Amino acid sequence: MSINEFVLPLTKDLLKYHTKWNERSLKPYTDELFDLWAENGVDGLLDTQLQGPTLTRFGIIPDDRRSADRIVSLLPTYKAIFNRSDIQVYRADGHIYIDVPWQTDQVYLGDILLDNEFDEVQSLPQAIPVAIGMDIYRQSYFADLSRTPHLLVAGAGRTAFLHGIIISLLLSHAPEEIEIYLCGQRRSEFDRYDPIPYCQISSDPGEEMALLEDLNAEVDRRYAALYDSRCRTIYDFNRKAGMMKHLIVIIEEYANLNAIGKRQAANLLTRLAEMASACGIHVITASEKSVYFRPIRESFPARVCLRTDTVADSYVMVDRKGAEKLGKKGMLYYLDGSSQTPYLLQSGIITAKEIRAVVSAIMDNFEVVEEKGPSLWDKLFSR
Repeated sequence: MSINEFVLPLTKDLLKYHTKWNERSLKPYTDELFDLWAENGVDGLLDTQLQGPTLTRFGIIPDDRRSADRIVSLLPTYKAIFNRSDIQVYRADGHIYIDVPWQTDQVYLGDILLDNEFDEVQSLPQAIPVAIGMDIYRQSYFADLSRTPHLLVAGAGRTAFLHGIIISLLLSHAPEEIEIYLCGQRRSEFDRYDPIPYCQISSDPGEEMALLEDLNAEVDRRYAALYDSRCRTIYDFNRKAGMMKHLIVIIEEYANLNAIGKRQAANLLTRLAEMASACGIHVITASEKSVYFRPIRESFPARVCLRTDTVADSYVMVDRKGAEKLGKKGMLYYLDGSSQTPYLLQSGIITAKEIRAVVSAIMDNFEVVEEKGPSLWDKLFSR
C-alpha cells in the first residue's frame, strides 16, 4: 500500500454521540425515601441528587450515628423502591451514599472523543490521548500516553474497552506517528483492523513473547539513538533529529503469555514499563483475572479495573474492594497513576458497525498496489 497525504477521519461523522441527555424525575423516589426514613426515625439532610448517564446517586448527611446505621440497614427496602438488586450503600465524606445503577443513558465512545477536553489534550504537540470513560457528572476522562505511558486493564468487558482505546488512537494519529501491535487471545478479537497497514495482529503467544523481547532490544537501540543525538526523550528527538514513531502494544490476555513463560513475561513487561516510555514504546496489558498482574502491578501505576470475580482481584488492581460489585456494562474504576483514589467511570460503547466505518474511512487514504511489502511486524523482528 502507498500513502498520499493522510487525512484523519472526523469522529462526528463515524461515531454515535448524544446531542441531548435524557433526564427522569427523581421526585417520586425522593418522596418514598423521605417517607421511609421518617417511619424509621432517621434524621438527616439529603444534600446530593446526581443523575449521571448510567448511575444515580443520593447523598445523605445523618444527624447522628443511630440515623447513619439505620440508613445503611434499609438497603433491602431501597432495592424494592428502585426495583434494582445491584444498589450499593456506603459511607464517605461524612455522607451515606446510595448508588443506583439506573440506565438513564448509555455512554457512547463518541461522547468522550467529542468532548472539548479531548480536543484540548489532543492539540498539545506531544499528547497521545485515549478514552477511559465518563463520570457521574458527565466529565470525560482520558489517559495521555505521553504522561501515562503504560496501562493495566482487568475484568469482564476488557476487550470492548480495548476497542475504545484502539479507535481513540486511530482517530487522532496518522501512520507517520504511530504503529500499533494488537495481541489477541483469538485472532478474531482484532481481525477487523487487519486492513490497516500500521496495525499488526497476532494470536500466537510465542510470537507475542518474541515481540516483547524485540521491543526490549528496540529500547536499547532507541536509547543509543537518543544518546548520539544528545536528546533525552523521543519528543526531543522528533523536534531536533528526525521522526521516531510511537510503538503501542496492546495485549488482550496476559494469561496466555504467563502460561508459556511466567517469569520471562513478567521481566520483559517490567523492563518495558520502567524504561520504554522515554523512547516512545507503550504497553497496554489486559487480563480477565487480575491475579496474573501481581508480579508486575507496581511497575504499572495506571490501571483500569472493570467488574472482577472476587474481592482479591479488586485489591490487586485498585487497592480496595468494590470492583466485584460493579455493573456488567462497562462500569470501571480508574487509577490515573498519580492519585491513590480511583475514579468511578462508565466506559464508552462502540459497535462493530462503527469500527468498520472507522477502518473504511482510514483505508480511503491508501491506494492498494499488487506487491505488498513486508509488514511492520516483520520489519520489527528484522531489526
